[in-house]
Amino acid sequence: MMRDRLEQYFIGVVTGQKAGWGAALGKGCFRGLSWIYRIAVQARYLFYRIGIFKSRGSTAWIISVGNITLGGTGKTPVVERLARLLAERGRKVAVVSRGYRRKTGPLIRRLREKLRGAPTTRIVSDGRQVLLNSRVAGDEPYMLASNLDGIPILVNRNRHKAVQYAVHRFKSDTIILDDGFQHLGVKRDLDIVLIDGGNPFGNGHIFPRGILREPRHNLARADLVLITKSEEADLEKLRGKIRAYNPQTEILAGRYQPTYFTDVRTSLRSSLDLVRDTKVATLAGIARPQGFERILEDLGAILVQRHRFADHYFYRPQEIIDILHSSSQEGAEMLITTEKDAARLPRLPRGGLPVFSLRVRIESREGEEDFDRQLLTFLRKREQTRRRGNTG
Repeated sequence: MMRDRLEQYFIGVVTGQKAGWGAALGKGCFRGLSWIYRIAVQARYLFYRIGIFKSRGSTAWIISVGNITLGGTGKTPVVERLARLLAERGRKVAVVSRGYRRKTGPLIRRLREKLRGAPTTRIVSDGRQVLLNSRVAGDEPYMLASNLDGIPILVNRNRHKAVQYAVHRFKSDTIILDDGFQHLGVKRDLDIVLIDGGNPFGNGHIFPRGILREPRHNLARADLVLITKSEEADLEKLRGKIRAYNPQTEILAGRYQPTYFTDVRTSLRSSLDLVRDTKVATLAGIARPQGFERILEDLGAILVQRHRFADHYFYRPQEIIDILHSSSQEGAEMLITTEKDAARLPRLPRGGLPVFSLRVRIESREGEEDFDRQLLTFLRKREQTRRRGNTG
């Protein structure tokens, strides 16, 4: 699709993978556009600070999990872990997402529904069952809904409306905003920002010349910075850079640990030994597929073919048939994809090459305090501060 081809071209230009006069011209255009984008972003934040644009609050505790770059930091496993931790400790949690690249239907139908006063918030899961598929919900909300029992998942471009809906419909006292760092229309009690240890700020430029959504000094708004894929970072050096922008912020470091494989056709689980000394083809439509492929190689897989697509890419049935055939021709014994990609796969043909998805979870670095304990300690401190502020 045109959008995916443009995205891949953009990535090729900003990462230096594309060369020639066309790439040079693209960089020049992107450089000018990035200055315009930077001015617009900073003006918007100024308008919120001086009250021209309004941030609306809620009776619920609002926690934002976001990032400062485009894709690739691994928000979904962190949102899932945080939601589960809080729910296990008695909080009535809901997750609110924009539902990036979800199918919202024809414009005429949406306008008609709006005129009728129909709710614009869609319930992906009511906590008991998944109600929408990945195309209507978006791949990340659908993935969260599939993995989080008892926790409602809602999508709406207007995050404030979704927050209010969660409070009134589900009596939620804690709302997690998925990808909410740039969404200033909702007042939040806590801003968690994820930074990819292997590629923290890209080439240092603002979109579209680089992958930064906003200038790095805007990390000053973060209450907690979580460095993901920290094993790929010079951790002390990266911590120093973050402290230069925000001396007061808490900094935690985590890594993604594979846990098991799931058969996409049957949902049966297999241990990580499944791929040891096995010829494998990979399928990944994520921002940085290299990390996923490296995990499989570390588990002993022999990668014979790598199929890479744009982030959030929705696969067509014939594409998957072609990929399965090509992988078999190359001698692959199975196709391995990510859990997020599995949410976007069409119905697979019966028989043929086995297809598995890899489940990962975020863990603390080796030798450091348990990740859950670190996170809960921080959350307790912030909740105590919030209560003192409400009673002061």
